[in-house]
Amino acid sequence: MANRATCSLTIQIFHCCFLLWLCQARDTLKPGENLGENETLVSSNGVFELGFFSSGGTSSSSHYLGIWFKNDPNKKPVWVANRESPLLSSPGILSIRYDGNMVITDRKLIPIIVNAGMLAPSSKTIATLLDSGNLLLKEGDSIVWQSFDYPSDTLLPGMKIGRFNLGTEHLRKQFLVSWQSSSVPATGSFALGLDEYNITHVKVWHGDGFSRQIGFWDGKRLKFQFESSSHDHNFSYVSNPNEVYFSFQTKENLSYSWFVLSSSGQIQEYKMMGQKILMENRSICENTTASKATDCYVRTPYMCQHGGDTFSGIKGSMPDSAIVSGSVHLGLSDCEILCKGNCSCAAFASFRDDGTGCELYYGEKKVLLQFIGEGKATIYVRGDTSKESGEHDHSRRLWWVVLISVFSLILPIILALVCYLRWRNHRLKDLSLKRFQVQVGSYVAAVDEDKGGDKYGRKKDHDLPLLSFDCIATATNNFSDENKLGEGGFGPVYKGTLLGNEIAVKRLSRQSGQGLEEFKNEVQLISKLQHRSLVRLLGCCIQREEKILIYEYMANISLDSFLFDPTRKILLDWKHRFSIIEGIAQGLLYLHKYSRFRIIHRDLKTSNILLDAHMNPKISDFGMARIFGDEEARAKTRRVVGTYGYMSPEYAVHGHFSIKSDVFSFGVIMLEILSGRKVVTFCHSDRFLNLLGYAWELWKGGKGLELMDPTLSNSCLSSQFMQCIQVGLLCVQERPEDRPSISDVISMLSNERTNLPAPKESAFCIRTSYSASPMQQTSSVNDVTVSGIVAR
Repeated sequence: MANRATCSLTIQIFHCCFLLWLCQARDTLKPGENLGENETLVSSNGVFELGFFSSGGTSSSSHYLGIWFKNDPNKKPVWVANRESPLLSSPGILSIRYDGNMVITDRKLIPIIVNAGMLAPSSKTIATLLDSGNLLLKEGDSIVWQSFDYPSDTLLPGMKIGRFNLGTEHLRKQFLVSWQSSSVPATGSFALGLDEYNITHVKVWHGDGFSRQIGFWDGKRLKFQFESSSHDHNFSYVSNPNEVYFSFQTKENLSYSWFVLSSSGQIQEYKMMGQKILMENRSICENTTASKATDCYVRTPYMCQHGGDTFSGIKGSMPDSAIVSGSVHLGLSDCEILCKGNCSCAAFASFRDDGTGCELYYGEKKVLLQFIGEGKATIYVRGDTSKESGEHDHSRRLWWVVLISVFSLILPIILALVCYLRWRNHRLKDLSLKRFQVQVGSYVAAVDEDKGGDKYGRKKDHDLPLLSFDCIATATNNFSDENKLGEGGFGPVYKGTLLGNEIAVKRLSRQSGQGLEEFKNEVQLISKLQHRSLVRLLGCCIQREEKILIYEYMANISLDSFLFDPTRKILLDWKHRFSIIEGIAQGLLYLHKYSRFRIIHRDLKTSNILLDAHMNPKISDFGMARIFGDEEARAKTRRVVGTYGYMSPEYAVHGHFSIKSDVFSFGVIMLEILSGRKVVTFCHSDRFLNLLGYAWELWKGGKGLELMDPTLSNSCLSSQFMQCIQVGLLCVQERPEDRPSISDVISMLSNERTNLPAPKESAFCIRTSYSASPMQQTSSVNDVTVSGIVAR
């Protein structure tokens, strides 16, 4: 009696624990929720689980998002989301982004869109894992995207293999693709799908161009060319004008069953019986007992339309696409019976010298005839082959004659066309340069024609000298390595001497991302700008393929060369750093408000802040700058250019830019100056935080002084430092309308008694609980017009 009570109590406790686990497990990911490392989604009845895993074990540095059976102790994934884009730095986080798309992000915050095949139409989406193993992205009751449409290497019940959207430009093919190896989910060498030419046949393709038929639909069921317990599965085949596919369902005698295309090309058949998982390898050339040798083939009446039931023996070899029968013990007569019983069989042969073993060929006869004479085996081909073989040889000779004749006629035409295109391309380049020189000539004066100018040959109305290449080569000692100051994204920079004065020469490389338009943009803009916080452009050169800019020389190069150098940063005490912050702000104020045009820089970063001999900052690199009209508040571009970490979120994601975009970049530079840390490389070790998020967390927790560069401890005023952190965080807020203007920033920095507003959370912070702002809730992927991102 006591044992029965103990057993009953144990069952009740287990049942309660199971219900508690079921309540805690979630099968849905909603907007604002994250799925991180060691977190999973579990389908409603606990069949499947979705989460992050590492390939090759926990020591591997490659991380993937996948789905596996909840009860599988090995957690072998049946579907992988990012098989071609593994996360290398960390397992990452899965979330529903503000635009409704399902994305994976790692510590570097580079997003991988899971549903890239079908983007979300709005931000009101959720992701749900079903008990079938299908991951859905839904908007209400409408399915936006599902993982069953993008199989990996596993065929689950209900998953379709075939072709869809037939007769349209959106044709979509679904097939299985093997893993690269048993532990690497990347695309492997084998693929399984419907035959391109006979849609009732199932084939396995190999990466080297060969294929094998493994089964076909006989009108009632799917028959395999190898032994398979097909009675455990209900296969179905659908063919209509819109789609053609096959799928299967597990019969009631099993809990679950599925198929896997292994990395070695074998078909692995899995069966789940309760908690037990069984696996059998089904080789496409599997050997079985003689009694089951014909189970994989459909017996049809003899006298097929093409060739009848007569066979002719010829010497040759079987193509690699031939199928080996299920038994090595079949004799030649049994092999002939098998081939006669299937009109798709075009030939048969023994693959052993003793006449045993059956090899069948199901391809086109003309392909088989190409192997005549290439082997010593006797191949028995359906029908009369003499005529077809002769026709094949004749047609092959005729084909070579036609090919050589056509090639001899076309070759001179192709050579003439190539010569013309090369001449035309050079001419267009010359015309483009000449047009540009004419445009620049409207405000550029040659040095030898310039009278009454300054020491660099510039007139009082700020016309710009157009210098010769030989003149610049002489000034830089023929661009010697000794004169090289450094190299940026657009080419090397050299130190030179012109008319007794030091200059900096930026020589744009031919592989540079900066083209003629960006070069022209920088010349036209910066030559008209005059401010002590902007670098001066002294001249330019446009000659042959060369595009060169001449600037005033900055003795201390750039801000980043001091700020991020452990030995040189001590030269930047608090007085210098605060002066640099104010100088950059004054330069931006001139660009945004007081210059002849309102100018947005778009590429503001520490490497573009140059320092003169007295550590005075000067903004440089105006190749990406854009002019705004007086009434223009913001603009949109289809080509996003800039540097990750310094780009504002609305610009990086949607291509929208305004003066608030420059304010965001200025805020990032402020936080770099205060902390001495680089935004593009900083990542907090304990949490998924970049420099902006780290500064926000410290300020919010009243620990802002912990952000301070240790070299500032003896020269910094705590109150002024905290004020600068607050101003920097105000500048990097997510919504542009929340950020102050640069004139407001200068006012805040110059008045320590000003009560500053509290900043909102910084942009690009990864949060454990996310609440979308009203702007994010209404944003749609249809608003995104960015067609390309150019990072620098």
